[in-house]
Amino acid sequence: MSPSLIFQIANGVTLLSWLVLILSPNQLKVIRLLRFFISGFILGGVYIFLILIGSGEAEGNFSSLESVRSLFANDYVLLAGWIHYLAFDLFLGTWEVEDGSKVGMNRWILVPILALTFYFGPAGFVLYLILRFLKGFVFKKEKVT
Repeated sequence: MSPSLIFQIANGVTLLSWLVLILSPNQLKVIRLLRFFISGFILGGVYIFLILIGSGEAEGNFSSLESVRSLFANDYVLLAGWIHYLAFDLFLGTWEVEDGSKVGMNRWILVPILALTFYFGPAGFVLYLILRFLKGFVFKKEKVT
């Protein structure tokens, strides 16, 4: 299977997963499926496969920016890096939904946060953390059980 086809399939699966996460009437029920099966086994498995295939042919390493550029000149390693982003951003999105639910954050407030996490992972995470910090002013208090 070509790297371009794997890229298209991974992007499609990930986009569908984000839509399910955002639009599902009961987000908490789909989190395990998305977090463990899609982000973990599917994307994680493809990542491992790509690293194994590409690492033997790739030049470069992680010791300098130039070496990383050389490493990512290999399409399989570049694709593995992209799938790394897809997997971790989806994992982070499921965590944001789960944690937001625990602190009483309205699910519709999470929609722009999830969109930002999908496109720019750390920026969405920072926005979530800011809102999480402000939860005492905006959201109901966390229930202690």
